[in-house]
Amino acid sequence: MPELVQSISCPKCGGPLNLTTGEVIVTCPYCGTASRIRGDKPFVLTHSMLAARMDRDGALRAIQGWMEGGVMKPDDLRKASRVTSLECVYLPFYVFEVDATTAYAGVLTRTGTNEKRTGNLRRDYFWKVLGRRSGDFPTREYKLPLGLKVPFDTGGMVRESRFLNAEVDEDEAERLTREDVDGHQRELLKDLVDVIEDARTQVDVKDSEFLHAPIWFSTFEYRGRSYTILLDAASGEVVRGDIPPPSGGFGEFLKGAGRDMFRG
Repeated sequence: MPELVQSISCPKCGGPLNLTTGEVIVTCPYCGTASRIRGDKPFVLTHSMLAARMDRDGALRAIQGWMEGGVMKPDDLRKASRVTSLECVYLPFYVFEVDATTAYAGVLTRTGTNEKRTGNLRRDYFWKVLGRRSGDFPTREYKLPLGLKVPFDTGGMVRESRFLNAEVDEDEAERLTREDVDGHQRELLKDLVDVIEDARTQVDVKDSEFLHAPIWFSTFEYRGRSYTILLDAASGEVVRGDIPPPSGGFGEFLKGAGRDMFRG
């Protein structure tokens, strides 16, 4: 990003916008207005956030509860683990309301008849794109709890949380959405035909939104190794949790698998 944009002011409240190299959308720390930066002029965007319902203590309790049991987890996971870091980070997302229709032709071979099939595969999506260029956040698996969406308000953020602006603008995010939806539709076609001879997807973007989602990033140590847990501060759900391998070898693995299978 050119250096000349470092002194831009918020177009709504007039407060100074502090930009970091690579950011294309910046949120005003005073009024919460999100602005898209082009050249030296900001354009105001509709901005929302997911309301965080889990503070630091709640996040710790949720992490401990996740450690207590579950498929393939070591019996002593909670007892032998120690949380080494815990930070709430507000991640930027674009959410696109999308209608997708794929006209396809292919062959169904699994029945042994080589049946030719044609048709249209229609799906509606709320497709999300992370507004950052780096990191390994599991965007595809993350289920945005859009029912918890509220207008953005800096006063409603989790205390001592960290805030990330977007490094991807909405035009690039829409392009990525169209590519991802096309690829996803092709994956769905595998349930209908075994050989895809032709597939053409029409992606209609009906609406878009820019929002921030609060995620608790945590690491814990278990038997000398470090693992990661990502926790949605809005819904309280674990987005991703690294499960350590059984400490007792294959015997403990089988014991734990049998226990989890017949529990409840």
